[in-house]
Amino acid sequence: MGMMKYVESLLGKNEQILWRARQHWIVLTANFVINLFLFVVIWAIYGAAGTLGAGALGDFLRNNRGIALIALAIPIVWFGWEFLQWWAEEYLITTTRVVQTEGLINKHTKDSALEKINDITLNQSVVGRILNYGDLAIITGSDMGTNVLKRLANPVEFKKTLLEQKHQLSNGDDYGSRKAPTAVQSDDEDPLKKIAQLDDLRKSGAISEVEYQQAKAKLLTKL
Repeated sequence: MGMMKYVESLLGKNEQILWRARQHWIVLTANFVINLFLFVVIWAIYGAAGTLGAGALGDFLRNNRGIALIALAIPIVWFGWEFLQWWAEEYLITTTRVVQTEGLINKHTKDSALEKINDITLNQSVVGRILNYGDLAIITGSDMGTNVLKRLANPVEFKKTLLEQKHQLSNGDDYGSRKAPTAVQSDDEDPLKKIAQLDDLRKSGAISEVEYQQAKAKLLTKL
């Protein structure tokens, strides 16, 4: 919940989140395998302490079984920390920009204004296409140059949403007024009523989630 509130605090007035994404779970695979191996090894040592006969090694292991038991927590805590770090890193597409936020304790954010994005490239390996992840490079005209989102989950939809919103900003189009004329016909109508009408259209499938959020953001400016 704390991470959710932090992300929400980054939004400007009437700025809406259109898409949220993280790195694919595959980035945790190597860490999981290493920690699983450590856990099995430590557990084997703990078990061996009770089966070895007399001797220096057997006596040592029996006298230190408690340490081995405590050591079992090391791979669990290590993987848990990596998981929380993965969870804290988010990639957001809003109505005006792409936001990358990372860090569990010390937060770091990076923004790319949609209007400054010159190109977007997507690279997917064979495995990436099967598991649905890839590297998305956002090329901007700012000093930042290129921002690469590595092993992004569901990258095709992320790219499509980004391009769609950039196109709308460039053309100044309003999805709500173009696809839902009956819901947004008069400036004299109550904006909250229009939003409710648009929500009904979204639920019925007449307009998409992106279209709904864009129209809603514009209507909120009239409140």
